[in-house]
Amino acid sequence: MMKKALFVLTLLALLSSVLFASQFTSQIKAARIFVEYLANGNFSSAQSMLTSQMYTAMPSSKLSAMWNSLQAQFGKYEQIANIEATKSGEYVIAIVSTKLEKGYLNIKIVFDKDLEVAGLWISRGSAPKISLPSYVDMSKFTIKKVEIGNKWKLPAELTIPTGKGPFPAVVLVAGSGPSDMNERIGANEPFKDIAYGLSSAGIAVLRYDKRAYVYGSKVKPVNVENVYLKDASYAVNYMMNEKFVSALYVVGHSLGGYLAPEIVKENPKVSGIIMLAAPARPLSDVMIDQLHYLRGLTNDASERRKIDSLLKVLVSIKEHKLSGSEYVLGAPASYYYELEKYSPVDILKTLSKPTLICNGGKDYQVTKKDFNIFKENFRSNKLFTFKWYPTLSHIFTPVLGTPSPSDYQRAEHVSAEVIQNVVKWVKTH
Repeated sequence: MMKKALFVLTLLALLSSVLFASQFTSQIKAARIFVEYLANGNFSSAQSMLTSQMYTAMPSSKLSAMWNSLQAQFGKYEQIANIEATKSGEYVIAIVSTKLEKGYLNIKIVFDKDLEVAGLWISRGSAPKISLPSYVDMSKFTIKKVEIGNKWKLPAELTIPTGKGPFPAVVLVAGSGPSDMNERIGANEPFKDIAYGLSSAGIAVLRYDKRAYVYGSKVKPVNVENVYLKDASYAVNYMMNEKFVSALYVVGHSLGGYLAPEIVKENPKVSGIIMLAAPARPLSDVMIDQLHYLRGLTNDASERRKIDSLLKVLVSIKEHKLSGSEYVLGAPASYYYELEKYSPVDILKTLSKPTLICNGGKDYQVTKKDFNIFKENFRSNKLFTFKWYPTLSHIFTPVLGTPSPSDYQRAEHVSAEVIQNVVKWVKTH
C-alpha cells in the first residue's frame, strides 16, 4: 500500500545518515534518529538512547503507548519539518518540529554531555514559519484559492498580478513525493518562493497540492497518469480558460521537470517549458547515483548497510528482477518500469517549444551528468536556453561547502537570480 510519507521520496529524501552543518551536529542527528525510532515503532531502540534514570522511567511499552496515543489524536506521522538546537547549561535541547496528518508536534529532547536523552516533552506545534524573500512584493499580486481536478479535487492557489492584463502565466509541477503546493521540504518552500517571485514581476502562477499529498494510499492505481499527468493537465486547462492569461508555460521541478515535456505533448497549446533540476536519465539511474553520493557522506556502518540494501533493490529494478506489484520506497516496481520507457530528450525533439533548462552545481540529486545530456542534444537548437548555477542546490537555494540533506533543514529562499532569469525568459518567449 502506498504510504503517504514515503512515495518515491528518494529524489528529495532526508536520510538520517548525514550529519547536519550545525554547532550541535551530533545532537541534531541523534534527535532525528530518536524521532524516527518512534515513528517506525522501534521503541526498544528509542529506549536505548535514554539515560539510566530515563530508561527506568520510560520503558519501551510506555514510549509505545505515548506515541500511539499521539497518532490517535494527530494522525499518522509524515515527516520531520525542522530541527533546532540550543545550549542550556551542560545540556543541549533539540526541538524537533514533526508533521503528522492532522497537525504539528514539537518534540523537545534534552541531551546530556554523553549524548543520552535526559528529558522528553511533547507539545502541540505549528508549521515552522518561513519568511518571504526580498524579491517578493505582496502588493503586486492577489491570491485566489481555487480547486482543480475532477474526481480527485485538489486545493490550489492562483497568484495574479495586479493590473489589467492579460499576463503570461505558468503552472508549477512539483517533484517526487506527496508534495503540497509549496513543495515544502524541511524548512523551505521553493514553490511559494517561485510563485510569489514571478507574480511580483507580472507573471500569473497556479500551483496545487499533489494527489498523493491530499489522498495518500487512496490513489490507485499508482501510475504516472494518476500521480502526475492527469492533474497537471487539469491545471493547464484551468489556466487556459482564464481570460487574464496571454500565454501559458509549464514549470516542472525534478521529476515534475522530467515529465514536463510529456505534459506539454498532451497539451500542445502550452507556449513553452521550464525544466528545473530535471533528470535526463531513467529514475532508477538517478536514484542509484544519489545513494552512492549519500553513502560517501557517512562513516556509520549501520547507515551504510541501509544504503547498500537500498542500492541492491534499485539495481534489481534496473534489471527488472522485481515483480511489478512489489513496492520499493512507497511505489510499486511497475511505476519505475513505466518511467523507464519514457525519455524527456526524445519527447523534446518532437515538440518545437521554447525550453529553459536550469540546474544547480550543488545539486547531488540531479547532477551535471543530466544537464550535460540535455546540452549535448540541444545546444545547437535555438529554442533551448541553458542556465547553470554553481552554488545552488536541488531546490535552487544557496549551499556553502559540501551539499547534503542537511541543507533542506536550513531555511533559505530560491535564488533571486533564478527568479530574474525565469521572468526574463518568459517575457521574451
